[in-house]
Amino acid sequence: MGRGKVFQCEITVSSGVKGKLLKKHNIEVWEIEEVIYDDPYAFSVTYRDCYFIYGRTFSGRYLLILVRVLSSEEASQLTLKPRINVLKIITARDMNTKQRKTYDRKRGVKR
Repeated sequence: MGRGKVFQCEITVSSGVKGKLLKKHNIEVWEIEEVIYDDPYAFSVTYRDCYFIYGRTFSGRYLLILVRVLSSEEASQLTLKPRINVLKIITARDMNTKQRKTYDRKRGVKR
């Protein structure tokens, strides 16, 4: 999951997390997909066995997304293809000011 690299993956999110994202953070799953699949400047930072993905939607919303890459056994339990990376969405929220600055700095934008 690096900048400038093609990362093919499947995204999975539980109904409970989907509801929390919408109710608490007003984030739709398609916005998370935009960041992961379409933001050329999105980057990730490893945290334990998870990744924080920093990215921006087409509408300009800065999102911080916490995901975990599922093992092939976990993916097969979800009846997903074992050879594809499966990202399980843990949570997501809007970036704070410091995180936006970090994202913009990595993008080469000065604030």
